[in-house]
Amino acid sequence: MINITARGFELKQGPKDGVEKELKRVEKMLPETASFDVTLTKKLDSYQCDITVKNAGSFIRGEAQAERIEPSIDYAVDDLKRKLRKLKTSLVEKKRKSGIDVLARAMDDLGYIDELEDENPSTEIRRRKHVLLNMMTDDEAIVQMEMLGHSFFVYLGEDGLTHVIYRRKNGYGVLDCEG
Repeated sequence: MINITARGFELKQGPKDGVEKELKRVEKMLPETASFDVTLTKKLDSYQCDITVKNAGSFIRGEAQAERIEPSIDYAVDDLKRKLRKLKTSLVEKKRKSGIDVLARAMDDLGYIDELEDENPSTEIRRRKHVLLNMMTDDEAIVQMEMLGHSFFVYLGEDGLTHVIYRRKNGYGVLDCEG
């Protein structure tokens, strides 16, 4: 299932068909239960495309920004493919046994694109999310964090405590939260 949302402009049928065509190719590589949420946002002089794949409690996000809508879609799909390939490689190398193994086995021939970073982050809180913490190991949390493209990830450890894993210059760190 593909849900497409446009923010700041009216989405015409052409780009909508383009999104669906690109994601149909990726969809064949994923389990049938996977769904896509695509958000296209008009910025001052560019378009941003965010694609989130949801499957069995796992989330993978591809995102990109370009001056025109079509390249932003293409770059976001390429970013998503790169992350899916990275996930597959990680799972195969470490031989993980979890719900995302189905996802890893289903993927082949995925592309690559460089990460895009926000150069002027704001200190203003612009969004608040409520999340359900899933129980997982540190390694599973690292995989989820990387697939979302975030620098940290909050999860419920096997010890029943809340943990925050975060990216460091030389690896990862974990914060163990106590009540």
